[in-house]
Amino acid sequence: MNRTTTIVLGLLAILVVSLWLILREDRPGDLTKAPLVVHCAAGLRKPVTEIARQYEQEFGVPIRLQFGGSGALESQLEVAGGDLYLPSDESYIRSTRTKGLLRESIPVASMTAGIVVPKGNPKKLRTLDDLTRPGIRLSLAERSAAIGRHTWETLEHSGHLARIEPNLLVTKPTVNNIIEDVAIGAVDATIAWDAVTHNFGELEWISVPEFSATPKRTRIGVLASAANPTRALHFARFLASRDRGLPILAGAGLEIAESADLWADVPEVTLFSGSMLRPAIQERIRSFERHEGCRINTVFEGCGTLVAMMKDGAGNPAAYFSCDTKFLDMVEERFEPRTVVCGNEIILLVPKGNPKQLLTLDDMLKPGLKLGLTDPEKSALGFLVRHMLERHDLATKLDASGNVAVLTGKADDLVNMMQARSLDAVLVYRSNALASPPIMDHCEIVALNDPLAFATQPFAVARDTDFPQLMTRLGAWLYDPSARPRFEELGFTWKLEIRD
Repeated sequence: MNRTTTIVLGLLAILVVSLWLILREDRPGDLTKAPLVVHCAAGLRKPVTEIARQYEQEFGVPIRLQFGGSGALESQLEVAGGDLYLPSDESYIRSTRTKGLLRESIPVASMTAGIVVPKGNPKKLRTLDDLTRPGIRLSLAERSAAIGRHTWETLEHSGHLARIEPNLLVTKPTVNNIIEDVAIGAVDATIAWDAVTHNFGELEWISVPEFSATPKRTRIGVLASAANPTRALHFARFLASRDRGLPILAGAGLEIAESADLWADVPEVTLFSGSMLRPAIQERIRSFERHEGCRINTVFEGCGTLVAMMKDGAGNPAAYFSCDTKFLDMVEERFEPRTVVCGNEIILLVPKGNPKQLLTLDDMLKPGLKLGLTDPEKSALGFLVRHMLERHDLATKLDASGNVAVLTGKADDLVNMMQARSLDAVLVYRSNALASPPIMDHCEIVALNDPLAFATQPFAVARDTDFPQLMTRLGAWLYDPSARPRFEELGFTWKLEIRD
């Protein structure tokens, strides 16, 4: 073997190994051994420690838990960084997001504050008014802790704070500290989370209406400083899954999130989407898969076909991105409330120069034309076009004219036919034309300027999916503000809104 061949083979070997390492690094289930740093509220110490140990045993990834008051932990994040943040109150998640410290979060559970007393309640403390009695010794959490902020704000609102303060002996930085004060007899009572009190068998927790009316939800957030966001999200999904982390949290007394995902190392789900949305969302779906470590099986079809598949039992998507609200309405009982994302105009696509002078819907009745439409039974576009023609008393006349040469299931097929110069005009979405730059070299768009020539695209998560949180994050990823330029480049109108 000569020197040149040896060098070439050596370089090829290096290239193969490098590619293998890159591909290995991108695998969703491939987890390195570097520890994940989790900043966790002190009140969640016991269940989260158990969840972390279970995760370590299953995946071999060490979890480094940092416990403290939720507010104190938030203050540390800007300096200390880390991978995940689990406060006792989701208001801290909102705060860290506002500061740019958070990427995303998943709902976990909720806790309710109440009065904590020794077993048997020797002082007979049942209400907040009872805490104002002379001689009652109290310990409360500092405002920097989630329970402290909630306690002080609630007592101020209810008018009890000024009357309770004379009985306040001490404030402590975490919920565990104030509960321990009651456990050792240093005070008669405190106000703490039900779930944390659950860990102390010698104590009782008493519900009071001022706090039971406002339970606090908690979420686990992936930090912007996470060295590997996909790996951090893997643990967050594990902790927040209804068959891994949540049963442990429920056993510790927390009220777990109702809409939680099943656990899957690499979740696999199906998304139904109108074919007109493919150019706007296909690349974002692929980037979401890489980020989440999941697989999204996409079915791009005419919405009439997709609805028929759902009704016939041939398809059960985890989410549906519809070409128009009317087609989501047809299967609305299957889905959670929708998010309206964008709109798309129906236009006439004609050859450059518009040789047949087709400027209005009425012009489609000119004799001798070869027109292309989409099938109203298979396509949202076809359905909307048919409705528009009927409203203008043109549907029957167009049928009788013999001008409709082609009826397809998808608008993309019509655009291809215009590319082949086999038709005089087609009715398609503006995005269908703009998604194919070559077509605009020899075609042009004729706007109909008709309020009926408009479709609205909603996204909705299925009610029966095993991965409601994953699909909610997919929706947020698809219509994140960073996606807007691509939608608008394709001719969509941005209409992002949430329907209650």
